[in-house]
Amino acid sequence: MRQLPILLVLLFSVEVSAQQVLLNEDFEVPTNVFTLNTTDVSSSTGGANTWLVNDVYAGGNGLADCLGFEIPFTIPTTAGQPAGVSSANGYYMHTASTQAINSGVLCCSFGAADGFCTDPGNHFTRMSTDVSTLGLSNITLSFWWICQGGSANYGEVYYSIDGGTNWTLVSTPIAQYRNSSVWVQQSITLPAFAEQATLRFGFRFVNGTAFSAADPGFGLDDIRITAEGAIPATVSTGAMPNTAYCEGASFALPYTAEGQFGAGNTFSVELSDASGDFSAPLTIGSVVSGTSGSITCMLPMGFEAGSGYRVRVVSSTPAVIGDPNALDIAISIPPSAGEGNTVQACSSDAAFSLFEALEGTPDDCGTWSGPSPVLGGMFDPGTMAAGLYVYTTNCPGPCPQDQATVTVSLFSAANAGADVQADICGDDAGFSPYQYLDGGSTTGQFFYEGQPFPLPDFSVPGTYGLDYVVAGTSQCPADSATLVFTVIAPANAGTSLNYTLCINDDPVELFSLLGNADEGGEWTDPSGGPFNGTLVPATGQSGLYTYTVTGEEPCGDAQSFVALVIDPCAGIGEHGVGSLQLEWGGQVGSEQVIVLDVEDRVRMVQVFDAVGRSIIDPVFTQQSGRVNVDLSTAAAGLYSLVVTMDDHRIGTVRVYQQR
Repeated sequence: MRQLPILLVLLFSVEVSAQQVLLNEDFEVPTNVFTLNTTDVSSSTGGANTWLVNDVYAGGNGLADCLGFEIPFTIPTTAGQPAGVSSANGYYMHTASTQAINSGVLCCSFGAADGFCTDPGNHFTRMSTDVSTLGLSNITLSFWWICQGGSANYGEVYYSIDGGTNWTLVSTPIAQYRNSSVWVQQSITLPAFAEQATLRFGFRFVNGTAFSAADPGFGLDDIRITAEGAIPATVSTGAMPNTAYCEGASFALPYTAEGQFGAGNTFSVELSDASGDFSAPLTIGSVVSGTSGSITCMLPMGFEAGSGYRVRVVSSTPAVIGDPNALDIAISIPPSAGEGNTVQACSSDAAFSLFEALEGTPDDCGTWSGPSPVLGGMFDPGTMAAGLYVYTTNCPGPCPQDQATVTVSLFSAANAGADVQADICGDDAGFSPYQYLDGGSTTGQFFYEGQPFPLPDFSVPGTYGLDYVVAGTSQCPADSATLVFTVIAPANAGTSLNYTLCINDDPVELFSLLGNADEGGEWTDPSGGPFNGTLVPATGQSGLYTYTVTGEEPCGDAQSFVALVIDPCAGIGEHGVGSLQLEWGGQVGSEQVIVLDVEDRVRMVQVFDAVGRSIIDPVFTQQSGRVNVDLSTAAAGLYSLVVTMDDHRIGTVRVYQQR
């Protein structure tokens, strides 16, 4: 009679308890937890032998085919199971020779490889389900086995901790199961079986070439996995990757979990305050898990800087608090370059601090770079270029540095130039106040007594103050300068004239002939020598007398001329009459200039010396209002020129010819 189905028990208790059965396979149901004849560990699914599950123990006889020859064989009866087996002599898992099966013999046997009729081969059977040993201790695999085999024909036990992907041979306490024709119980307890979520076991029959081997083959029954007790749930905080961080930084914190944790358990990382106190911890990372691993953590912003922080790992199911990490952790606040800004400045503005132009709360630990070198963090609008200036922090600590920018726009300032004080001469007809600007632009406007018009009469001596204003813009103010002009009266040497007197006339003060001339000037005679200004006709000489008045800077000297003729007053009276009004205009080169008061054509010019003699018939040219008479052939001296017009009017004028 078959027993009830097997029990596959997964335990999650966190308390120490009695022995727990995790798996019990007695093969007494049609289905079981083993998959027969797999390819694991270099095994084949067919060949001379195979794995079976049945309750056959009786042996028998048969014929084996060897190279076309039938060879008789006898399979002995498999030994019966002792009372310790849960269902003694019931269903069991075992190897069987393919030749024996073909002859109807289904007990535990094997066809030994001889290299002639039977090829060698390995045959594997394995668990098809996982067993979890998490939170449990002293994991034991126990089973009943039988195998006579031989030195090259034996059974092996394997375990896998990754669900059957990889297999490890169990060599302790037995590596090869053979030399037993009766059932023996085996128990194996290894540390590697504990704390595994996907533990499996498998069995392999190795059928190597041998000439001395005997049945039975490899048989197994009552395969059990048990645990003596549960491991208390504990969690240990691993070492921090570093001991200095910046707020906002992330890191992975390892942790070790032992024992059993419930479904949906969450491991969380808690952060203390700056002194290591966990009275009000801050959760900075978590993971849903029941096993060891690592937790990604993030330090949020807004921390208090400090060097005494600690972390610990806690669990939720059950609630377990791990010890803090071993070393203090320093958390720093990242440096701030503040917020960028845009600044407009005039080229005439005073230097200003770029740091103070930043918005926010920048840290004063950085350096500046930009279109112009920045000295002392100052921007000088008068010497530096506009553009983007970058502030980069260089604060100590583990935190990344920060950058912010100040964009400076420059505008040309209004420039009226420097104040000016200048003396000008009252006779400067080409004077313009713009020509006296000292470095200012010429786009401004002059104001006199608050009005742009009229400006003073700069020919009148006096002092005049002008305000010069260059208009500003929305970014730059207007600029102004004061120009003070002192107008100096020009020197006055009077009016030049022609003057004739008789040799027997009284002395004449030439200054009295000049009109309103300034006193204090100096006279020179016709030869350029000094002259006292009083002409004595009896002893004087005809010619050009020059009166010079020294001007006050910036005015030049003034000069006037008296073209003096000393007439003997004898022999030329007949030439001194006429209705034509003539005036001596002076000598230009060798030509005498005669000024006419009419526009009629000159018919003739006659030249008479001091005693009335006609000396030459001169060449003359006439222009509008004047006649130029060439006396280049005449000696120096006094002459009378008689001019006759086409209408027969006559005029006489005295001239003095110089060489």
